[in-house]
Amino acid sequence: MTDPNPSANSAAADAIDPGQPPSQPTLADLYQWWWLHDAQWYQGVLRRFGPEAANEINAEALRFVAQRVARAVAKKLRAPVAELDWDEVVAAFGACPDQMWPAGLVEYTYQVTAPGEFEVTIEKSFTFSMLRRAGSLQTYECPCLDMRAGWFEGLGLQPERNEITRCILKGARNCHLVARVSGYAEGTDQVPSDEAAG
Repeated sequence: MTDPNPSANSAAADAIDPGQPPSQPTLADLYQWWWLHDAQWYQGVLRRFGPEAANEINAEALRFVAQRVARAVAKKLRAPVAELDWDEVVAAFGACPDQMWPAGLVEYTYQVTAPGEFEVTIEKSFTFSMLRRAGSLQTYECPCLDMRAGWFEGLGLQPERNEITRCILKGARNCHLVARVSGYAEGTDQVPSDEAAG
């Protein structure tokens, strides 16, 4: 994996004085170590219990984390999600992956395609590179939909559609995902509250 903070690899940055406690790790260091832990954890489950168990547990764990991340994002918004316009809702959804990966490890774009609808194109993900190196691409099942479900849940959104239309793991040049969220229609740019919805 490419270190997102190359300057941290300089001799001066890596030098440790035995007489002094080591410096605190950078955020980039922590990302790197914990994603390495995640990769090794997956490989360990794969070896001991097989691909079905590894993929199922991986998807469950990622959905759990994604939901918590989305809740944290929602707390920092200018208003409750139900009071935001559609562009702001999509921006909030797009903020979730930004909280989970450092810049440069995943490259993606979001585009609003209609009221209540948006699409995502993923051009690059370090996950694919790691899986290729580990020889696990053939057995790995992408947990993208579970992760996105966690983001929707954490933001309090109800997707009518959450679908992968292209996937790098299946030979496509990029990944393409589409979503449609309940409560939006032409001329409406707020998600109805629970009371209004039901």
